[in-house]
Amino acid sequence: MKRVLLTLTLALGTVASLFAQSAGVLSGRVTDVATNLALGGVRVKVDGTAHETYTLSNGSYSIAALEPGTYTVSFSYVGYDGVSETAAVAPTGITRLDMQFGENAIEMDAFVIEGAMVGTARAINQQRAAATLSNIVASDEIGGFADQNAAEALQRIPGVSLYRDQGEGRYIVLRGLNFNFTSVKVNGGSFAGADLGDRATALDVVPTDALASIEVTKVPTPDMDGEGLGGRVNIKTKSAFDSDGVDANFRAQGQYSALTGEYSPKINGMFSTRFGDDNQFGFLIAPTWQVRSFGSVNVETGGDWTDEESPQDGEDYYFIEELQYRDYIVERERYGVNLALEAKPDDASYYYLRAGYNNFTDTEDRHRTVIALEDGDIDALNGSGATVTSEEDDGEYEKMYSRELRMREKEQEVFSVVTGLEKRLGLWELKAQLGYTLGREQRPDEISVAYEPTDEFAKTFTYTVNTPYDVTLAQTAGPSILDAGSYEFDKMEVANESGDEEEFDLGVDIRRDLETSFPAFVKFGGLHRSKEKTSEVELWEYEDGPAIIQSLSGANIGAGDYPFLAVPRISPDAFRDAYYNQVGSFDSERNFEDSEFDDWVINEDVTAAYLMASGTFNRLNVIAGSRVERTKFDTTGRQITFDEDGDPVGSTPISASRSYTNWLPGVFLRYDLSDQLVLRASWSNSIARPSFGDSAFRRNVNNEDEEVTVGNPFLEELKGTNWDASVEYYLPSLGMLSASVFKKEIENFAYETEIAADPTYPGYEITSFENGSEGDITGLELAYQQQFRFLPGAFSGLGFMANATFLDSDATYPTRPGEQIPFVGQSNTTANFALTYDKGPLFARLAMNYRTARLREDETIGGDVTEDLYVDDFAQLDLTVRYELNDNWELFGEWINITDEPFRVYLDSDNGQGKRLGQIEIYDWSANFGVRWKL
Repeated sequence: MKRVLLTLTLALGTVASLFAQSAGVLSGRVTDVATNLALGGVRVKVDGTAHETYTLSNGSYSIAALEPGTYTVSFSYVGYDGVSETAAVAPTGITRLDMQFGENAIEMDAFVIEGAMVGTARAINQQRAAATLSNIVASDEIGGFADQNAAEALQRIPGVSLYRDQGEGRYIVLRGLNFNFTSVKVNGGSFAGADLGDRATALDVVPTDALASIEVTKVPTPDMDGEGLGGRVNIKTKSAFDSDGVDANFRAQGQYSALTGEYSPKINGMFSTRFGDDNQFGFLIAPTWQVRSFGSVNVETGGDWTDEESPQDGEDYYFIEELQYRDYIVERERYGVNLALEAKPDDASYYYLRAGYNNFTDTEDRHRTVIALEDGDIDALNGSGATVTSEEDDGEYEKMYSRELRMREKEQEVFSVVTGLEKRLGLWELKAQLGYTLGREQRPDEISVAYEPTDEFAKTFTYTVNTPYDVTLAQTAGPSILDAGSYEFDKMEVANESGDEEEFDLGVDIRRDLETSFPAFVKFGGLHRSKEKTSEVELWEYEDGPAIIQSLSGANIGAGDYPFLAVPRISPDAFRDAYYNQVGSFDSERNFEDSEFDDWVINEDVTAAYLMASGTFNRLNVIAGSRVERTKFDTTGRQITFDEDGDPVGSTPISASRSYTNWLPGVFLRYDLSDQLVLRASWSNSIARPSFGDSAFRRNVNNEDEEVTVGNPFLEELKGTNWDASVEYYLPSLGMLSASVFKKEIENFAYETEIAADPTYPGYEITSFENGSEGDITGLELAYQQQFRFLPGAFSGLGFMANATFLDSDATYPTRPGEQIPFVGQSNTTANFALTYDKGPLFARLAMNYRTARLREDETIGGDVTEDLYVDDFAQLDLTVRYELNDNWELFGEWINITDEPFRVYLDSDNGQGKRLGQIEIYDWSANFGVRWKL
């Protein structure tokens, strides 16, 4: 790899030396005079030449290889009238030309960019400026929706959908591909995933308050990371150079959960300043803190249905093996801070250091009642329900049900720091960045408790399926499940889990503008990234214990207000006290299997180099190039062994390693039919490295059952070939109409299966992960948004946004021969609709997010189609209202999930019985309200 980098550098240096510098450079910065905000995405064109560019997000631009002379320079920005200025370009050095929009009171039927439209304008213009198909959410626009975190801020983008946890967005599903296949960056550098054992990057740890923008690049170019089958998400934090001088804001809000009746606080702010003789230095700090108390209620089968024969008519019907009733009490705390130190000592130099820390603590008490209907004899069964009586063996009856409590505190923290520079030396431009990020998850003392019935008497239950999501349960015989005195303590488990993801990266990009008859440049660079991922688990089991916890009645707990089945609750306080103060009263035993098998370390080093070139021929821009990435993978885990009696006999370290290389070429075309109409097309290649949990090398040898479970460190990376085409039309009155189509061909999906016999373990059943699945996905993305400022009077405040994505995918799995199965997590249709009113001091937006059914993202596919778990259609409606009291103060309110949309999971039937219950979870609506001050 070192030889590859050296060869590329020498070759490009030789090419560049053929073009001696004899031309000037024009650069500057574009801002809005009313808001002092930097304007990204402004089109800057040198009239009478082919030279043009777009401003970066900080408002800066640079046009190189200009012949000396005086030119007229035109600036265009969607939503404003265009402006022009003359500039005399010197033969050497940098000629500076700054521009301010709105300086001359732009008149477009009294139209002025202000309020929430500032964010819309910045997002639209930056999208127009992108070299390839991208979508932008700008900071001002983020606040226009009732979104709680970075994941939710992205759900309004075409092709983006969410995986939710407890109703909150957590992961990004991009273009129908599982969230494990989306690459996430912060300020262009790596962002460590805090989740245990996976590549997925949870974005609920990132609050939206300190973000400048979130960029979704659906077609990455060779100078971007090759990982990410769906695309790349780049979270950009705010910069002191986003505005001139001092900028500050502060926000305080309350939050209300209708389900629990709880109120919670949130505060955040931002302060930035520029200083020095020429305001060449910048400093920014943006802290945030939030506590959210809420909950959910749930009933589920977990997909546990079987086909059973009815004792009445001899026909086969689906039978529920287990019903679970869950009640969650949740408190989530988020806090963090972002810092930026920046310097622009001259027009050709920029230096920066950005650091961020985010902490997310999820405290959850889960009360659960489990009804094991499979432990009973079926007395009656038909298409709408069953009656079951507990099985009898030598005068003893199956207990059939249990009452359980899990108390969990999950803390995730992510720290990231990047420092870098950008330097222009004539026709050369250098960018270098050094980054470090650490993601950590800890689950200390996760306590799980179970109670079971005290008696050995027969119990009879009848369940009735009224609708797929309405299953009622009645007990018709035996001691009541509702009686707290009928339970006794069974066991307690305490788990300690932790995992880190630590990453260093160093990247260099060098660009050389060429003095040709058409605008052109050559760009090359390299990246080295070193990552370590660890997992550690310790699990203990406890029985007996102090007398105070032996029965539920002793815990003095009455029935809860659970709407499905109001059974007695276990006291969380009683068990926390018992564990921390009376743990010696229990009989304890270490769970050897879980404590050893999930301990592993993975080291992954990636060295990459790329070469790309760009030329603009009249209105056609062509980018072509290739990226090469060399991956070195090492993993160390444990081999655990159990003897013929099932007792543990040993744990020894094992390790494995592999290296592989990926070449990722691509061609990217952009054709500007006009200033408003942009066509794009591309062919590109991308990868996704195997899941950490699947590829961590560990082995479980069970000599009692003659079974072996082993991770596969030699799993191949997923490879994607991508075809994209799009058309975008930018409306003059701040709007956009776009359509894009794409197709992705992907190979090497991994799946869990029984593999070929291992001569080391003859006759044993060997289970591991294998490559072999492949598939393709085709999509159409449509989007429209516009502000109707041309309407008369009060109607001129109206605006509308709508987008829809239509997907079709087929994947093959060796475990399901002859079937074409949709990609896991892919909805056939996702859509967003928003109606906005923004006039004078009032802003209001009613927004809906919708997606059709999909295979559940966090579950593997079933053994056949009747065992597949689907998440049902989902439509959430939110309302945001803001009112400006004056130039500095604003009141706001947000009404979230107005229609109480639940999370619903179902299984399909192949015998005409329709949907079957997998899960229904209810959150009810919530509200945010508060005040915001801005300088």
